[in-house]
Amino acid sequence: QPELALRMLGSMSSHLRVLVGQLEDLTLKDVETRLANWLVKRCPNPDSERPVPIELKMTKRVLAAELGTISETFSRTLAKFREQRLIVVKGKLVTVLSPVKLSALLRRNLGE
Repeated sequence: QPELALRMLGSMSSHLRVLVGQLEDLTLKDVETRLANWLVKRCPNPDSERPVPIELKMTKRVLAAELGTISETFSRTLAKFREQRLIVVKGKLVTVLSPVKLSALLRRNLGE
């Protein structure tokens, strides 16, 4: 059944691309860059000045682990973003105050 085999290969290829992307993120970017990237990816329009609320569907500890860090470092990075007036955090709700400014930080960190 060649059609099934091709679909399986396509699925495996997509999954591999995601894993390679995650590996590159973990090895080539610092926590600030990884968190900024995670937040920007959840903004419908990263070039907007309008605030974007993002509900965390996981605990901060789980998100920290997903980003390849520990909860203490994750919390310090959130605090840094709050001090820079990039985000507001209320419980499980993180509001990106200016997606365009967070995107600019991300580009600077990536050397773009």
